[in-house]
Amino acid sequence: SLLAPNNVRPLAVGSPLCEMSTSSREKKPQDVVLEEKMRLVGLRVPARKCGLLMGKLRSEKFILHIKRIKPVVDAPSNSSEIAKDDNKEPSGSHIVAAAATRQNKSASEKIILLDSKITALDLKEMDSATRDFCLSNGAIPVFHTLLLDKEKHMSLAETLKRILPKGIPIITSFESVGHIVHLNLLDQQMPFKVQIGEAILKKLPNVKTVVVKTGKITDRFRVFPMEVIAGKKDLETEVKEHGCRFRLDYGKVYWNSRLQTEHARIVRMLHRDDIVCDMFCGIGPFAVPAGMKGVKVYANDLNPESFKWLKENVRLNKVSHRVECFNLDGREFVKDITKRIMATEQQLYNVVTMNLPAIAIEFLDVFKDLYPPTFTKDQMPRIHCYCFARGETPEELRKDALDRVEDVLGHKIVQVDVHNVRNVAPKKEMLCLSFDLPCVVGCRRTRNEESDSKSGHNEEMVEVGSKKRAENPSSSVQPVDPSDSNMKRRKTAGLT
Repeated sequence: SLLAPNNVRPLAVGSPLCEMSTSSREKKPQDVVLEEKMRLVGLRVPARKCGLLMGKLRSEKFILHIKRIKPVVDAPSNSSEIAKDDNKEPSGSHIVAAAATRQNKSASEKIILLDSKITALDLKEMDSATRDFCLSNGAIPVFHTLLLDKEKHMSLAETLKRILPKGIPIITSFESVGHIVHLNLLDQQMPFKVQIGEAILKKLPNVKTVVVKTGKITDRFRVFPMEVIAGKKDLETEVKEHGCRFRLDYGKVYWNSRLQTEHARIVRMLHRDDIVCDMFCGIGPFAVPAGMKGVKVYANDLNPESFKWLKENVRLNKVSHRVECFNLDGREFVKDITKRIMATEQQLYNVVTMNLPAIAIEFLDVFKDLYPPTFTKDQMPRIHCYCFARGETPEELRKDALDRVEDVLGHKIVQVDVHNVRNVAPKKEMLCLSFDLPCVVGCRRTRNEESDSKSGHNEEMVEVGSKKRAENPSSSVQPVDPSDSNMKRRKTAGLT
């Protein structure tokens, strides 16, 4: 049947207006002949009258309406195209191929193609008013034959339905990364991966490479195994996201276009005076736009390839003065920059992003006892920790994630914002948990030791004071003078 919208009547195979190869039924899916001839009735009209007649015919729904087919073509110069006999095909029947419709654009006459319900040159299917209007404005009914390259005019979904055997579902979504399309195919679709890839190349002109995921992510750098199934084996590409340009090698770094909304959400929360510690920054989807917003960022990734492209993207977007790049293990990175910043008495980071959902929670232990005892809760960083959680309800998902966070920190998190980033699989979601690091966690060891020391010292002082009062009732233990210089030094120790 003719590929057309629902309001267009399909033409049956074997009808006088449609000729289609029936041998395609016996061929393999990849060998289907997608070619069809349509013999239509058209109106040959002076070019200057085309707009007037089109308005009338469109309002009465007599215009040919097929996706990606223009209803007006240039008229051939051969006058033998005009047919007088409804039952006889004109001797010089015009067959329009894809390129032929672009020729003779300066012709003084056009052919308006009519809907397939108009089958005769006497226009008997039209109402008399419309027919008289057309004829009085110089319209001459003619037969016009279209040679449709159906594959060219079909949508991608329609093409895939043609090439896949019955019972095998077509792909419903894919990820675009620059000139690359990434597919996740079902097992039953894999035997047809080459045909699917070639169809995508034909239908999407900006796509040059099609890859398919061949396994789960097991690499410590979060790079999934893939295979190029169509097009060039060129995986270096460039993408644009929220005003930033990112270059990457898709086969060597992690990139997920589905996270662009999440990247923007976090960046919107930041203020120009914030300082961000991006522990697992990848090629910079958080760090670069934050830098463009005026935020200072310490950006780190363990993957040497990610580090390479991070530096390139920082340079490309002109934020080298705001984004500092590191290639370290996440824990080592946090300890090193914290020590370095405190040693130089600079302002410490107040925001931490941990976008490594598979294992980010495990790295929260680096913040235990990391800061000096003088730090207050207002100096603790705000942490955005990503993770995968399992459950059927939002409450179950929240509990699954929060329990694991509290187990690592060894402390209850009183206030936490839980944001559902995306669905990963049935009963599995990617979440972002945002919370302020508890002061008792960040400074625990030093505070406990100081508390124990003070406790022992006070007990000793009480005992000594009791003896002195027994010996000399008029004596008493003098309180510590707040103006004492040693006390002042203890209060100001550490980074303020």
